Amino acid sequence: MNIRPVNTELAYDEAIERIELLWGAESDTLEGDELDVLLTLVSVYEKENHPVPPPSPIEAISFVMEQRDMKQTDLVPYIGSPSKVSEILSGKRNLSLSMIRSLHAHLNIPAEILISDDMKFPIDGEAVNWDSFPIAEIGDRGWVTGFDPLTQAEEIMRDLASQACADSYFTDKMHACLRQGARRNKKDDSYAINAWILGVLAQAEKIKCEEKFDPDILDRDFIREVVNLSVLTDGPLKAKEFLYKKGIKLIIIPHFKRTYLDGAVLINTKGEPIIAISLRYDRLDNFWFTLSHELSHLILGHVYSVDGQCIIDDLDLKETQDKIENEADVLAMESLIPSKLWNIHPARNTAKIGDVLDLSLKAGISMSIVAGRIRYERSDYRILWPYIGKGMVRELFFPNSN
Repeated sequence: MNIRPVNTELAYDEAIERIELLWGAESDTLEGDELDVLLTLVSVYEKENHPVPPPSPIEAISFVMEQRDMKQTDLVPYIGSPSKVSEILSGKRNLSLSMIRSLHAHLNIPAEILISDDMKFPIDGEAVNWDSFPIAEIGDRGWVTGFDPLTQAEEIMRDLASQACADSYFTDKMHACLRQGARRNKKDDSYAINAWILGVLAQAEKIKCEEKFDPDILDRDFIREVVNLSVLTDGPLKAKEFLYKKGIKLIIIPHFKRTYLDGAVLINTKGEPIIAISLRYDRLDNFWFTLSHELSHLILGHVYSVDGQCIIDDLDLKETQDKIENEADVLAMESLIPSKLWNIHPARNTAKIGDVLDLSLKAGISMSIVAGRIRYERSDYRILWPYIGKGMVRELFFPNSN
């Protein structure tokens, strides 16, 4: 037995020829031992110099289909529809992260074969139903571009989370962070709420405040400084500028369908306070009360004491047994119209325009706030409607939206 190293193409070709001659030799013979050694040397040389490329995703799927005697329709539960299956197998459409996750989980196809070289495959989010997010609305708002909303819901949401500096948002830990308080509407769609929060965080990342937030500036007079701006025609914009200068980001993000929320207050990973308002009701009285309510949460320290640093409010829910919501309501109403003035002024009983104007002047606030308070206290929303500033907020923040 004369065996030489297999380290060149010539030696490799000679070894292959010799293997063909020895093929079928019995074990425990000189020829059999020579065959075993040559097979080992050739195998090592091939791995280093003639590596077999892994199968393409389509080849891997087709192989599994053949092994399991599957038809294209059998892939629908994992890819989404007959048309998508056809487009994937014909190479007209790329696999989405959700498809890869499903094929890996149910057909045991290695994820590294299904993933393209430029694709990241996060291990979190397995239990997330990505198509349940308001993908179409997110696209309409221009928050995320460059993806197919019909097949790349996960990619879209992960891009949004990346913009929000919340790449780990879809872990179970982050999902549990949303505070389920008495001011959360039971009809809220949790996926739409999560998308709204990510949108708020993403918009906040685009804003650089003039000053770093200092918690020591927060006291009960702080809200009064903000509310006094309501007498200005562009008061909401001035309030936004004022808060920026104090290191507080005010974000206006319209609500999604299947959500019932007016505002939220949260803390991002940098420790910056963010107040978000949905303008669900485009009225001045609603804007100023929502802003005051969320500022009250911040001033009272509520946002620091709850898991997840996020409080969401549906202010249509009047009756609440939630202690911190009651505290925020009291401080907000006191900041807008001090009780010592509200309790003695005739406007609360007469609802006359002259009295409403007089009270607003004495309190140093917009007439809309007084009109809104009277309507709320009486639960009569037919009165004073011309004075609540209907349709006067959204046009300030989105002047070219119509």
